[in-house]
Order: sequence, then C-alpha cells, then structure tokens
Amino acid sequence: MRRFLSLGLLCLMLLGTAVSAQAQSSSSTPDDQAALALLTALDVDSYRDKGEAITAILQSDDERARDWLQALLDGRLQRTDDGRFVLVLDNRGRDWPVADALTNEPLGEMSRRDLDRIGINNALRNQLRSAIAVVDLYSPNVERRRTSADRLLGEVDGELAETLEPVIADAEDEYVRTRLAQAVAIYRAEQGEMAGVEALTGSLHPRARVALGRAANSDDPVVAEAAATALAGIEQQLKINRGLETLYFGLSLGSVLVLAAIGLAITFGVMGVINMA
Repeated sequence: MRRFLSLGLLCLMLLGTAVSAQAQSSSSTPDDQAALALLTALDVDSYRDKGEAITAILQSDDERARDWLQALLDGRLQRTDDGRFVLVLDNRGRDWPVADALTNEPLGEMSRRDLDRIGINNALRNQLRSAIAVVDLYSPNVERRRTSADRLLGEVDGELAETLEPVIADAEDEYVRTRLAQAVAIYRAEQGEMAGVEALTGSLHPRARVALGRAANSDDPVVAEAAATALAGIEQQLKINRGLETLYFGLSLGSVLVLAAIGLAITFGVMGVINMA
C-alpha cells in the first residue's frame, strides 16, 4: 500500500510540474500560441538563430513586438524555471516584480535566482536597436517616427534596406521619407552602387560623407569617380557654409561692439568726460 501511495504522490508531482510548464501556453489564444513560439525561438544557444528569431518578431506585426524587443535589449525578457516568459519590471533588489510576457499580467515578485535571462551579444544589440527603430516608424507619435528615422542612418543592411523600401513609399511625413531614403542610399553607396552615390550627392550629413568616402575606393572606376566628385562638391559647399558662418558671427560680434561703443560714448558724453561735439 505504501508503495502505491508513493507512486501516486510521484505522479502527482510530475503532473504538477507539467501543468506549470504548460500554463502559459494552454491558457492562451491562438495568437498567443504564435507569440509564444516567437519567444521560444529566442531561448536558444545559437546567436544566429536568435537573430533570425528577432527578424521573425519584427515581421510578425504583433503589437507586443516592441515591448519584447526592448525588454530583450534591456535584459528584462527572462524565463522562469517552469518555462514561462516574463518581463522584469524592476531589476533592483533581490526579488523582482514581473509580468507575463504574453498578457502583461502582473505576476508579483520573483527571486532573481528563479529567472534565466535570454543572453545577447553586441551584434544582436545592434540588430535590436535597428528593429526597434523600424517598429517606431509606425508609431502615431511624429517625433518618435522622426527619431527612429534618424537612428537608422548608417545602420541599414541588405535585409533592412528591402524592408524599408515600402515604408519609404508609404511615408506621409516628408522628413521621415527623406531620412529613410538617405539611410538606404548610405547602405547602397557603401556597397559600391551608383544609385546610392547619386542619391547622396549634395548631402551634408556626416554618415553620407563617410559612405561616399568608401564608395570612392570602389573597384568600379565609374562609381569611384562619381563618389569622388560628389565628395568634392560637398567639401566645397561646406567651405562656403563655414565662410558664411564666420561672416555671420563676425557681423554679430561687430554689431555688439559698435552698440557698446555708442553706449559708452553717450554715457561719457553726459558725464562730461568726453566732448560730444
């Protein structure tokens, strides 16, 4: 009888563990099942596979994607011992308040020893920053969209360039559209493409000049010559701008000195120190 009781108790313990491990998936909707699969793909040892999982999250159009990506970048996307994915709300102290990554439901506090952080490397951090910037391009906040577009300058790769093409076509904000076009052009110029060099001609942005400098060293003599010509034109424009800036500051300082001299002359004239006549 004791043997049967022990066996039954063991079965109950195993069943409880299995139920706990499947709690996050069994109580979720089909959309949450797909989301759980996306998060599970991040919990692997291969950084390459994690990069592919980040791309999948970016392309999922899930409204929770930005929170997941930001939490992963900040080290706040973690997994419990029973396989549940949680978002750490505050990582100070010994016990951390957490929320369910799928439902955002608060789960109370958990010991940090019971949580496993999903590790990333520097390459994935750069990928995450770019991915978050792409998500922010669809934000209803204009300033966030513009900041996101600025952040992508010099951070675009081949895959991201293809992703941004339809975004550029659909962008209603002229600033965002121009910045994204420059970001793609910088990538194409660095790859030695004539289209990128032509698009950056006349651009005074520092990243554009860097890209043109690399294109000027291209093995294609036509591209190299076009990039060198574009750089020369930009340098000439910068010289003109610096000259105008110097002239402006000189006139500003000169006007201040003239006003000071007039004021002193009037003051000393009233005091009789100098002859105003």
